[in-house]
Amino acid sequence: MKKFVLIVLMFLTVCGAVYSYIYLNGNIAKVCEFFLGVMFGIFIMNIIVFSKNKKINSYARELEKESITSSENSSRVKVLEAKIGVLEKALENALKGK
Repeated sequence: MKKFVLIVLMFLTVCGAVYSYIYLNGNIAKVCEFFLGVMFGIFIMNIIVFSKNKKINSYARELEKESITSSENSSRVKVLEAKIGVLEKALENALKGK
């Protein structure tokens, strides 16, 4: 939605620049074209920054998921090591009892 609004604003900016070029003359047209060019640049940069932020946020979420998965795997390994320790101790006790 935000991208659509920015594209519409960019279109209106271009229309304003064309209008000022055709219907205005002299310094007023140059000032209007300057400010419309600045607005057009701001809109383009806003779209670029918006897309970059979207990519950064998705990458951050992916890293967070990987971090959760790795911590989950490390806790599973710890649980399995504890179980192996208990089983080794039980095997030692069983062998000593024979």
